[in-house]
Amino acid sequence: METILNIVTWIVASCISAELLGYGLHRLLPSGAIGFLSRSHMNHHLVLYGPLQDQRSIEYHDATEDSVSLGNIGLEWLLPAGLLIACALAVFQLFHVQLLFRVIYFATTLAWSFLMFSYLHDIMHVEGFWLEKNRWLKRWFTSARRLHDIHHEVINDQGLMDKNFGIGFFICDRLFGTLCSVEPAFNYVGYKVARERFRSIVR
Repeated sequence: METILNIVTWIVASCISAELLGYGLHRLLPSGAIGFLSRSHMNHHLVLYGPLQDQRSIEYHDATEDSVSLGNIGLEWLLPAGLLIACALAVFQLFHVQLLFRVIYFATTLAWSFLMFSYLHDIMHVEGFWLEKNRWLKRWFTSARRLHDIHHEVINDQGLMDKNFGIGFFICDRLFGTLCSVEPAFNYVGYKVARERFRSIVR
């Protein structure tokens, strides 16, 4: 019984950890703080699904098509993820964490990250996806998609998109004060600053 409880605890903690790490990375990418990491992400934000564009398409427009990627996951996600995995391995080694729990952590973290920040994120931009018709998941999905639309449309005066960094769940946004549930008037000044800030990718 204790082993089962430990396994469940590690799975839940791994999901929370993945959500927190995904939130942090998603907050870093639009900031422009690390230019080459921001490139594909801001191509997604300003060119493919820009604030004044339709947020839905028949097929998902992939920002990684002309760059190094693993499927549709670009280097802007892969490099930080690799660094975080290395740090986690070092911590687990330092504290002599059992192999079973290491496997649970990495399997759960990678699965949750892919499900939320790759798969679910991409289908939010696809028209007529089955989740918006599912009687049990429709309300959750359409609510999360609306908050993600706001993430694409709200720009501050510094030209940065600084709201709603979650994908399926927005707990971290509530905790860190970045949740925006009502879309404000469009900030044309901020949009102009954003296009200038990321002019190398804006076509």
